[in-house]
Amino acid sequence: MRKAEPIAGLGGAALLVAAILHWGEDMGAVQAVVLIAFALLFLAVPIVSVATSGPTKAVAAAVLASAFGWIPLLITVLQLLFGDGGWVSPLAALVGWVGSWLSLRDESTPGATVPEVPRRTAPHAG
Repeated sequence: MRKAEPIAGLGGAALLVAAILHWGEDMGAVQAVVLIAFALLFLAVPIVSVATSGPTKAVAAAVLASAFGWIPLLITVLQLLFGDGGWVSPLAALVGWVGSWLSLRDESTPGATVPEVPRRTAPHAG
């Protein structure tokens, strides 16, 4: 697991808890479902990294989370400004988005195995 992937997972877990706790109070069902979907995407960043052996699927999850992570941040900031929302949801969305973006900057590939390449003899000249 790369260093910033737990940060994305922490933001996803906090966003998931905040969306579930405030489902009927401060936000509607559609908004809560969208936030839960993005929380699961943020949670997928570290989970996929641990569950797979190569970096391909983990990088794909981080790319999706960092490319679309601004959407839950926008939703929660608008709720904070124009609704009765608290500061936990925007902070959780920001942590998940930044954590997924920072995991893309880390070029290490923990858990990746070196492929076995068969050695062949060089052809004879002549």
